[in-house]
Amino acid sequence: MFKTGKLFLGAVLALGIGAAILTNPQATQAATTVSVGTSGGPKPFTYVDDNNKLVGYDVDTVRAIDKVVPEYKFTFQKMEITSLLTSLDSGRIQVAANNFASNPQRREKYYYSKPVFRDRDVLVVLKDNKSIKKFDDIAGKTTIGTPGVNFTTAVEKFNKVAKNPSKITYSNEDAAKTLQDVQDGKYDYVLIDKVLYDNYQKTYHLDKIKAIELDSKDTKKISASIPYSYLLVEKTPEGKKILTAINKGITKIQSNGTAAKLSQKYFNGNYVPK
Repeated sequence: MFKTGKLFLGAVLALGIGAAILTNPQATQAATTVSVGTSGGPKPFTYVDDNNKLVGYDVDTVRAIDKVVPEYKFTFQKMEITSLLTSLDSGRIQVAANNFASNPQRREKYYYSKPVFRDRDVLVVLKDNKSIKKFDDIAGKTTIGTPGVNFTTAVEKFNKVAKNPSKITYSNEDAAKTLQDVQDGKYDYVLIDKVLYDNYQKTYHLDKIKAIELDSKDTKKISASIPYSYLLVEKTPEGKKILTAINKGITKIQSNGTAAKLSQKYFNGNYVPK
């Protein structure tokens, strides 16, 4: 009887495993490893915490996708931000997660995922400044900006048609330092992402400045498209498969509330694209 029971149990287990394989072919396949590059900045999108672990909204978004996409296993490589795109080009990494916005040149070279974050743009001025309330009020005012970024390009475009252009001091200094510069009265305003402004305020408590959120009309003067951020994927046949899986994962984590929880954790608000 014992032998018969053992044989019967073995047959049931074999049938069960066979059925699982038939219903889930991936059960017999090991997940393909995908290397994801990130620079560890800017915080809170990507950074190294006190336990020397990569964390942040973009990083944890990839980890959440990893949990719902069984065919791939995502691992991280930390590198300089200047190396991310060249590493995508060379195949050293297959995905880049670093608060990437959209631009036509990059879209020609890389696959863009579905948007994972919707930003808002703000003008930062002194609290007692009553002359700057909207984008066009920057006429005749001073600012500091990094060459080539959207915010600086928007001011340059404004200056081409303005009777009284805004004076730009070009610099690569950290965004937090530019906020300090406004607080110290060195410049009249800076343009920055709202979420970065909020994060720097939590860290540095700059009590003499305020953020003026731009309306949709003014936002379009900075970027023709909605200020989303994305994951970048190598433009190869395998990259296309990875993109399909990532987009499937993004849809899942945005619909099941995971993305909203991550947004609340890192930004104290809902910045999930709608």
